[in-house]
Amino acid sequence: MPLSIAQWWDGLRIQHKVWTVLLLLCVPLFIGLTIHLYVVNQLLSLQQQRQEIILDHAHVHHLRRLTADIEGGFRGYMITQDATFLTPLHEAESKIDKALSEARLRLNGAADSSIDILRIEQQLKAFLRSKHELIAQIQSGRSDQALTYVRSGEGMRLSDRLREDLGLIEDRLDGQRIALNIDTEILSQRTFVGLWIALGGVVMLGWISSRMLARSLTDPISRLRAATGRMGNHIPLSEIDDLFTPLRASQDELGQLAHAYLEMARRIHTHVDELEVLITIGQDINTIGPDGLDGVLRRILDRAVELIGTSSCLVLIRDERMGCWVVEAASGEWNDRLKKSVMLWEELPVCVLAFESGDVATGDQFRADRRPHVVRRNLIGDSMLAIPLMAQGVPFGVLSLINGRDEPTGNWNIRLAKGLAQQAALAIANARLYDAVQEKQRGLLARLRHLESLAETLAHDLKGPGARMEELARLLAQKFTGHIDERTAKWLRLIQENGSDIVQRVEGILAVARVGSGQGPVTAVDPALVIEEVLKAHAGEIERLHANVEVGRGLPLVACHGAYLRQVFDNLLSNALKYSRPEERPVIDISARIDQNMACFTVRDRGIGIPESRRSDVFKPFIRLAPGNAPGSGIGLAIVQRIVELYGGRVWIEAATFDGCAVRFTVPCLKDNAGAAGFGSSRENPAEIVDGSIKGFC
Repeated sequence: MPLSIAQWWDGLRIQHKVWTVLLLLCVPLFIGLTIHLYVVNQLLSLQQQRQEIILDHAHVHHLRRLTADIEGGFRGYMITQDATFLTPLHEAESKIDKALSEARLRLNGAADSSIDILRIEQQLKAFLRSKHELIAQIQSGRSDQALTYVRSGEGMRLSDRLREDLGLIEDRLDGQRIALNIDTEILSQRTFVGLWIALGGVVMLGWISSRMLARSLTDPISRLRAATGRMGNHIPLSEIDDLFTPLRASQDELGQLAHAYLEMARRIHTHVDELEVLITIGQDINTIGPDGLDGVLRRILDRAVELIGTSSCLVLIRDERMGCWVVEAASGEWNDRLKKSVMLWEELPVCVLAFESGDVATGDQFRADRRPHVVRRNLIGDSMLAIPLMAQGVPFGVLSLINGRDEPTGNWNIRLAKGLAQQAALAIANARLYDAVQEKQRGLLARLRHLESLAETLAHDLKGPGARMEELARLLAQKFTGHIDERTAKWLRLIQENGSDIVQRVEGILAVARVGSGQGPVTAVDPALVIEEVLKAHAGEIERLHANVEVGRGLPLVACHGAYLRQVFDNLLSNALKYSRPEERPVIDISARIDQNMACFTVRDRGIGIPESRRSDVFKPFIRLAPGNAPGSGIGLAIVQRIVELYGGRVWIEAATFDGCAVRFTVPCLKDNAGAAGFGSSRENPAEIVDGSIKGFC
């Protein structure tokens, strides 16, 4: 397609292109239909002419037959002298006028045929008169004259000439009919061929039109789809631009859409780049390292100068006490010159406007202002963009971008500057919060160390006198045995017991305080092995009480410290044995189940039980249900609670099915081990190691 036509086509709108394609299809189709109708009309005309020639031929043949009837009737009458043979002659005579009249009407259009039919009419009438005259001579008895005429052959020559003339007319009509048949056949063939050519032309034009529409519609849409698919795959913008190169020359709606799409792709690409930059900045400036807030601010300023393209950048914090600006940090060489310096409030009116309005503010042509108090500002630059730094909707400072040249407001990348200011404000707030948390943590650690030292000192100070009091009371009781009365001996025993109780309480306090201190990271602990060690430690007591201890199979692995888990099971098993019913054999059941991410252990006994109203009190230090009936200081369950809570679990007491109570506690579970799938482990039951003769251990 020539370049001019292509340019003309690209300049059309889609609606005009559709009209053009329809014209390309409809105009040839209309011309073809017109030609086809003309040819059909010609065929009908030839068919009508042929039909007329056939009718003309029939009329001429009818005259020829009437001539033969006249001749035949006359000959029969001449031979037989029977008037019956004159019947065909009379019938022919009655029809001859009508036949001649119709023949004249039929052949009137052709000059030669009309002249011939007039001559034939004259000849036929003369021939008929001659026959009537001869018949009249015969009927009047002058048959000799009639015979003489017949023998002369004049009548026969007249009849032959008449038939010959009619035959010539028939031959001429047959020739015309044959010519019309030939013309009709040729025209029909041409019509058939022309119809196929027209159909082929329509198909060809349809294909050309479809290609034109595909060039105008399908190809641009496929390019748009390809560009859309590439947009999210980190494809360079130049490749998308290359896809739209053929489309941008078109002035139609798709060409305009391509322009708009390319502009949208450029803006999206720019926005994505800015977002990636802001994300990178956020990751960078929120990385609080050893340099603390100063390092964060310095990274903010370096990024701002690099991305916005400014000469320098300042972080100005509003000092409410002095009512001025404090330069927290500056970029480049200005950091050493201005850091931590004070700038007057009115020295930076653009920053004041941004701070008070909470919106972006710009200013230019600073150096035209010669006032003394703005000399430092003019040395830094000639134009400024100020963005307020906000914390929970309240401004606390300004990020000031300064250019050494005069920068119009429209040239600043305000959107990126706002995003950078938001990240900067968040980073500054995080850095301040981090510094505050670090300071508070250091204070808490110092107080904790002081309290631990104080606790150790108090425990030592209390434990020593208590132990000496107990030992002194014991020595006095031994030395003066038999020399003191029962009342004095009772008081000495009471002093000895109180001294021992003081020592136990101090040891308990120290045990509770030491939980969680000096421990390394948690490890995978097998509860079965821990319970095995606890049962070995209490083997003598279990055998003495004939206790029945049942341990479930496949206990799940847990994440904790083995020593602390051993201490938990040791305290719970010790309590279960200690508070058993005197008249019954102790029965203790240890089992476990998985509850979400925690392993829930249960130590169930059939002892004296704990009233529901007292179940929460037993976890308090030095609280005992029966102080005089069982040894101990009442610190065991407090230690259990402290250890369990150290791992994010909890401990509680429920009523058992058959009297007694059930102590449950949870610790983190390791689900990837075999036991987590339903306690399918086949480890040896640790209870069997203690005493295989006890049935409860199986």
